[in-house]
Amino acid sequence: LSDSNNGKYFKYAIGEIILVVIGILIALQINNWNENRKKTKIGTQYLTEMRFELQNDINQLDFYINDLKKSIKNQEAALNTKDISKLSIDSLSMIITTINLDFKISELTFTKMNNLGITSLSNNDSLNLKITEYYNSDVVRLKLSMNYIFNDLVKRTDFYIYDQNKIDMNYAYSDQKFSSLHNQSEKEFKNEQRTNLIDFIQSINGRNIVQYDLGGKEYSLSVLNGFKQRTTTLLKIVYDELKINDSRLEPLPSFQSENE
Repeated sequence: LSDSNNGKYFKYAIGEIILVVIGILIALQINNWNENRKKTKIGTQYLTEMRFELQNDINQLDFYINDLKKSIKNQEAALNTKDISKLSIDSLSMIITTINLDFKISELTFTKMNNLGITSLSNNDSLNLKITEYYNSDVVRLKLSMNYIFNDLVKRTDFYIYDQNKIDMNYAYSDQKFSSLHNQSEKEFKNEQRTNLIDFIQSINGRNIVQYDLGGKEYSLSVLNGFKQRTTTLLKIVYDELKINDSRLEPLPSFQSENE
């Protein structure tokens, strides 16, 4: 080949290489775009699922928070009565009534993420970090607290059933069926239970148990209020992220404030 032909073929080869490189780059770009689109779709799907899980968790927390507030209020009112011997059997029973905080925070979406090896749900690094901190730190601490509270509940329940000998735990269902077991009329049965309740509450051991139970409820209320605040914060951040991709997203429901 002549020198001129060598130059032409060299230029042609360079052009071919450039075209191939450009083609590869375009293919990679399209592939990256498709992958990002898939990740965005999956991220949006999981964020949507997480949003509704968080909303349901807050509703559940509100239920138990309200139950605790009501129990604490009734218990304190009964305890502050000048003469508890004048209280009805229902009011007396409120003093020793415990609450079972039997609920679990939903971790379904976060568990699915971990099982699939997904470490982020969006390009928002702050959101991804808060999700990880919430489930790996806040939820873990709540579980530990709930386990501690539940163990205390078991101890008090065992005490009422096995250790004390004043209160017949059937008093809460004191009708003819139970009073007949004691060869008493229903009125006699209720009067005896009322007397036993008063004696127990006025005893040193009884007062200690009641005060400990009240302190446990106040601790539980503090734990649930704090966790609800963190859950609400994460929910709002997740919602704002979803709102970016869907401006028509239905608004978040209003939740009960801590002071209500």
